[in-house]
Amino acid sequence: MKDTCKQDLFRDVVTSLEQAGHNLCILHGYEGYPEDIGADVDAISEDPAQVPRILHKRRVASIVQAWHPETGGTYRLYRLHRQCNGRPVFLVLDLLTDYGREGHIFLKGKELLNTCKRFRFFNILAPELEFICYLVRRLMKGSLDEAQARSLSRLYSEEPAGCNAQLARFFPALEANLIADTAQNGEWEPIRYRIAHLRQAVLDKVRREQPLGALQYRLQYRLSRIRMRFEEVLRPPGLWVAFLGPDGSGKTTVAFRIEQDLASAFSSIKWYQRRPLGYSSWRWVMKKYREQYSSPPDRGLSAANAKVHRDEPLRGLFISLGKLGFWWAFSVLGHLVEIRPRLVDHTLVIFDRYFWDLLVYPDHYRYGGPLWLARFASRLIPRPHIVILLDAPPEVVQARKQEVPFEESARQREAYLKVLDGLSNGHVVDASRSLDEVVDEVERVVLGYMADRTARRLGLQGR
Repeated sequence: MKDTCKQDLFRDVVTSLEQAGHNLCILHGYEGYPEDIGADVDAISEDPAQVPRILHKRRVASIVQAWHPETGGTYRLYRLHRQCNGRPVFLVLDLLTDYGREGHIFLKGKELLNTCKRFRFFNILAPELEFICYLVRRLMKGSLDEAQARSLSRLYSEEPAGCNAQLARFFPALEANLIADTAQNGEWEPIRYRIAHLRQAVLDKVRREQPLGALQYRLQYRLSRIRMRFEEVLRPPGLWVAFLGPDGSGKTTVAFRIEQDLASAFSSIKWYQRRPLGYSSWRWVMKKYREQYSSPPDRGLSAANAKVHRDEPLRGLFISLGKLGFWWAFSVLGHLVEIRPRLVDHTLVIFDRYFWDLLVYPDHYRYGGPLWLARFASRLIPRPHIVILLDAPPEVVQARKQEVPFEESARQREAYLKVLDGLSNGHVVDASRSLDEVVDEVERVVLGYMADRTARRLGLQGR
């Protein structure tokens, strides 16, 4: 049976916006909609800032991420989410008020919206306007493959006179005639050969006709990029999730499923399988300690599990305090140097274990100092956005892994629950259920947090 979750989400979004009287016009790539929707949906909107309020009010979908740099052709990106058949479905809306690229406005949004026509259940651009917009897009990107060239030829064949008029509007006569002939005969190699020249020609035309406007838009574009980056540094769009739980609770298995299901919601994913030791990326510091680590799993985890020292004696008081200070310093500095930059770059950071394991397994780390000091240090470390404790009765843990006695499994469970009691961002998930049920609850926690965070940033009231 074909999965219709994403197409249903797209249909509901378009329908809700139309019912609210919001004008929206899909720019390109719509031929396979709604059955085949790519990475994002590019559209012209009369006011992109209205879109989240409309969708929020009508409960169409949760908005888990939003980018809204103010440029000459204001654009906003919204990543929408909906649970369907026990898994998350995402749809990205890339909305423009005017058609612009790199600080240059080529076509005003009002002109585009006034000439839209109906295609299935949504609006698309008139063929000649879609032709020029798509051509400018490919020139600005500096690439044109065979499929894109065929799309341009198809659009040209639908309205040759209108396309010629648009070419004369944006290109000198010689270049306009060349593009028209190429679109007619379908041989786009001359355009690929001259793509840099044609890009400069269309930019020169815009700058000559709108000298002050082009300067203003480019200045706005540069400032908006700086402002957007500054906002990302202050409020990173990435997410940091830490998984806790004894061996046998399913941390790695659940985290791997989360990585698969949420990969499309982030630019990248970074793993750390970490106990309270340093980061593997700091090899220049940790070289002498690398022998204490086991080999990373085949999936390419960024740091290996700390070596467990069950049968070795505890370190002395002063060495233990020195180690505690070392672990704390690496947690703080590691966040500044390693974790936060990744969060700024829209990364999902996953930790399999974290500093709090020291409170649960002090003997495993040969820590012989006072536990109250370790608890105090744990309050001063950078905290993940979300901490997930995969909790299961000792009987379940023992059935999965029998590395420790039953009594030790029971003690570990109580110790982990005690750790979570002091964390406002902690969530206890029953890991004795099926994997699908556990993953579904964890994803609801993660995506719920993202939706609430985005709602606050957009001035909405919540999911």
